[in-house]
Amino acid sequence: MSQHSKALAVLTLGVAVAVGALVLTRHVVAIAGEADTNRLNQAILGYVAEKNPLAPIKAFQQFPPVLVAESQRTGIDHCLALAQPEVESQLRHDIVGNAGEIGLFQVLPSTAAIFESQLGPFKRPVITKPQREPGDLSDPVVSTKFAMAYLRDIRVRRPLIKDALTEYNGGPAGRHPHYYRMVMGTYVEVLERAELRCRFRQAPRDAPALTLLTRA
Repeated sequence: MSQHSKALAVLTLGVAVAVGALVLTRHVVAIAGEADTNRLNQAILGYVAEKNPLAPIKAFQQFPPVLVAESQRTGIDHCLALAQPEVESQLRHDIVGNAGEIGLFQVLPSTAAIFESQLGPFKRPVITKPQREPGDLSDPVVSTKFAMAYLRDIRVRRPLIKDALTEYNGGPAGRHPHYYRMVMGTYVEVLERAELRCRFRQAPRDAPALTLLTRA
């Protein structure tokens, strides 16, 4: 074999090894990312089960990935998006409010109807004395999608999360300003749950020695 052939063979082998290593690295990263996502999904399901022990976890199986994806689209922390239905419904998926609000995020059917062109049609509720059928808004996934679409629409006009949440609950007039405080208070508690991988986490308190050094 000539020197040129040997060099070409070595180069080819090197390229093959490099490509193989790159493919293997991407595969390992993909597996690690999938495992990380699964852990987060299980942590969210665990939180739902803790706050609402009667929750049928089967009905919530697709809730975690939809919650994370929709909150990212809305530009908020998924932990804030988790705190909101805890305040709205105590994480009860089929609850019906006094004004006809339904599901986790207590979405009015009339409000959801505004977003059917974006999200597709949903089955309307039938709430009467002989019959109680809350419809598709009792599905955690459907409720989350419509609620986040509504919140995104509000944020176009009211980008500050305080204003957006106040309008979400009380309408454009913001009749219930305490709602924002309730959601944020719950959010602060959720932030303490490291397993939920919140985007924003409480900063650890300074150790005494570090405090002294800072003050010096």
